[in-house]
Amino acid sequence: MEQVGGGEGASPEPSDVRNDLSGQVAGPAIQAGAIHGDVSITMTGPLPVAEHTDEALAEELRRSSQIWRARFSSVDLVNLPRVAMLTQGNAVAAAARRAGLDSTRPFGGQGMAPGEFVRIVRPLFETWDAEAVTLCERTAEKVHRGLLVSFESAMRCNNPPEVPLKEPTGVLTKDPHLVFPVGARKVIITFDPRWLTTATANTTLHVAAREPLVVSGIGTVASVSEEGNIRISALVFGQPETLAQAQFDYAKRSVLPDPPGLTWADFRNELSRSELSQLYGDQLPGRETVSRKSIALLFDEDKVFPGQIDRDVLTQVSRVAPEYRRDLGMAVASLLFDGNGVAAADLAAHFLAREPALLKSLTVPGLTTLIRSCNLAVATVSGLSEGQTVDLHEAMREAVTSYLGYVEADRKLPLHERLLPVHDEYHIVGAELRLVYSAARRALDEANGEDLEAPLDEWRQRGLFSCVEWEEDLEQSAAEQKEASMIMEAWLNAQSE
Repeated sequence: MEQVGGGEGASPEPSDVRNDLSGQVAGPAIQAGAIHGDVSITMTGPLPVAEHTDEALAEELRRSSQIWRARFSSVDLVNLPRVAMLTQGNAVAAAARRAGLDSTRPFGGQGMAPGEFVRIVRPLFETWDAEAVTLCERTAEKVHRGLLVSFESAMRCNNPPEVPLKEPTGVLTKDPHLVFPVGARKVIITFDPRWLTTATANTTLHVAAREPLVVSGIGTVASVSEEGNIRISALVFGQPETLAQAQFDYAKRSVLPDPPGLTWADFRNELSRSELSQLYGDQLPGRETVSRKSIALLFDEDKVFPGQIDRDVLTQVSRVAPEYRRDLGMAVASLLFDGNGVAAADLAAHFLAREPALLKSLTVPGLTTLIRSCNLAVATVSGLSEGQTVDLHEAMREAVTSYLGYVEADRKLPLHERLLPVHDEYHIVGAELRLVYSAARRALDEANGEDLEAPLDEWRQRGLFSCVEWEEDLEQSAAEQKEASMIMEAWLNAQSE
């Protein structure tokens, strides 16, 4: 039988057929050849790399998103018509109405109203809930048109606007814009100069044409060029408040002597990325200590439903505190800073300052704004290590929009003793959750016909803990019994007289 293309003695005849695709195919190439009568197939070139799917990219950007808030020394631009399209735009529109602005017209020619608007709107941006992707080297290569992003950097202004302020032409070489680098990419912030808030804002941009100024803000991605350069259409921007400005503002408003332990660190802008690393840098060395802390977590009470803070805190505590090391107490209450005429800045300083310094994320300027503008609630958690405290803060920041920050609790401080809850409502031991009660409270619940199993069932259904039971606070029960005995004795004495 004639042997074709096989056997050891067979040799393939030369072929005139050329591989016209040789060296032209991107990716791996398949080669087939006859070796000792068998067909051998090999793959050459790099292995295929799985590309990001749209879903994976969207999920990655979602994880990169965070709540954008800013403490401005000056709010230089607010594009009212476009800000109104955001969920949080209602508060800005309300501020415009309070200031007497006609929000259908740019700020120019509206007298004193724009200045009043800036005064009202500045603290709003400190408590905003706008969720945006932070523009940095890690996210710059992933952003796309229409994405809401936040930015902060030293920037230069090209083509600073001239009076009278005019609508943009759409030609970048003519229109005013801010420019700054993110890694190897160039970022261009375009804006409508008619929505600059004041004449001072325009002057600031002329200064930025001569020297870089730090600008922080939020906007939507208008385009990404083939070279990777990013153009952003600004909604809001301004200059972040500096430490020196915060200290000066406190000095103007304060009427009480400075509390012991008040330092420059208490006036840093914790909402500014440029100061954030410094803020945590002073606290991170304490993560290795084993001392247990009590902390007070602050919340915007207007943004929560009854019981929501309890659920949020216990959920995150179960994430950051290892089960075998849990022996924690927790309570939730409203936080009422009734100063009786004392300045909010003084209340904030005396709540946060101590010698030695308290572990905290809150600052005096930040808490001052919260006292003035929010109804506050507090959750106290005792028994955490310093490392767990910082981890809990990070977890709360990522997962809970109503969360505002924390400070270490010290019952020896007068404001802490007066404002923070005295008794725990929950006791977390290992995998168990114990709902704490006192004898007087139990008697009242029974008298009112309360279903004592309902709270236990609610927590059991959530599945966070393997066991949920009641636990009596014997110390509190004894104190209540003693107080009741004293009241009864006083009543009997009054009857006998």
